Amino acid sequence: MSINQLAYVVVESTDVEKWRFFGTQIIGLAELPAEDGAIYLKADGRHYRILVVPGARDGLYASGWETTSEEQFLAVKETVARAGVEIIESTPLDRGLRKVTGLFSFVDPSGNRQEVIWGPISDFAPFVSPVGVERFVTGNMGMGHVVLPSMNFDASLSFWRDVCGFGLSDILHAQLSPEHRARIHFMHCNPRQHSLALAEIPQPSGCVHIMLEVPGLDDVGRALDRVSAHNVPLASTLGRHVNDDMVSFYVWTPGGFALEFGCGGVVKDWEGDHSVFETTRGSHWGHQWAPPPGR
Repeated sequence: MSINQLAYVVVESTDVEKWRFFGTQIIGLAELPAEDGAIYLKADGRHYRILVVPGARDGLYASGWETTSEEQFLAVKETVARAGVEIIESTPLDRGLRKVTGLFSFVDPSGNRQEVIWGPISDFAPFVSPVGVERFVTGNMGMGHVVLPSMNFDASLSFWRDVCGFGLSDILHAQLSPEHRARIHFMHCNPRQHSLALAEIPQPSGCVHIMLEVPGLDDVGRALDRVSAHNVPLASTLGRHVNDDMVSFYVWTPGGFALEFGCGGVVKDWEGDHSVFETTRGSHWGHQWAPPPGR
């Protein structure tokens, strides 16, 4: 498998200060400065896992996918191009801002911008949370996961499976309304139960949610306390998922999409202990959903 993790996400923001406060004081990430008013939000030894750039809209700009070597990077590039997808070459400025050795971009069949990289650049300074978060669960499983709106669903599923080499983890059919039953397919590229999910859910922000994981329940509880203390609107109450066993809550970000904050996600041996299943229920308990603020 050539892509091995979700390395980072790039967020576009009309108000970077909102993301600075949200990222550091609510989620507990560390902040590092970037050029031209951007900020890096750091979760581990990497220079960053979330890059926030000033822009004309609020939402997800791109998901960043990592390969293990230049050879794998070039192989993914060739495979994507051979599938008829336009390759967007990077500039030195692009690579410098993202702190990577190599980078190319493309747009997937549902219109989501993707970046593929190799050679992340970091001084590997220790992560120190400004609010005392112990650590985030990253390493060879990447920053977490991203759920992308995929209204061209069948073509998107085929692309990520057959071109990018992701495996199918499980399937959820969610009855969002009496008229709308959405397909959500969860996909993996490492031992994390899913690094990507394709959701048949329209989302103007370009993202349904991103997920960050911490090691234990106490960090989840303390984050809920911070959410409450600062009156940040929840997207979902605490609950435990059916597919990855994660105990988590969801909070609305300044980008107009949700962030899942949880612990206890299952680590999979895909060859030895997994069968794909389909469910119509996303959680064993909890996860009562709330609309975005202003709706």
